Amino acid sequence: MSEPTKVRATVKGSEGEVRVLMPHPMESGQRRDPKGQTLPANYITSVTLSLNGRPVIEGALGTAVSANPLFAFQLQGVKAGDKVAIAWLDNKGQKGGAETVFSTG
Repeated sequence: MSEPTKVRATVKGSEGEVRVLMPHPMESGQRRDPKGQTLPANYITSVTLSLNGRPVIEGALGTAVSANPLFAFQLQGVKAGDKVAIAWLDNKGQKGGAETVFSTG
């Protein structure tokens, strides 16, 4: 992908919020280009969110998600300085991800 995945993690008390922007075309394989040719499917199939190296959220995506998806996750029991990482895989085997630490917000 042309742009990196962006992650922002903030914590208030022991509740954390993680926002993730994943630049990706998310093509369903059902649209056509101006010449009438079908655009090949290209979409994120799985997402994993890890806290301090341990997976805490895993999800599967499909063709119904819009391009450049933005996700927000709520986590309990986090503190400033905890490390959060996001990783994704698409149907063509391409991978992406990013990591950051929780900051007070």
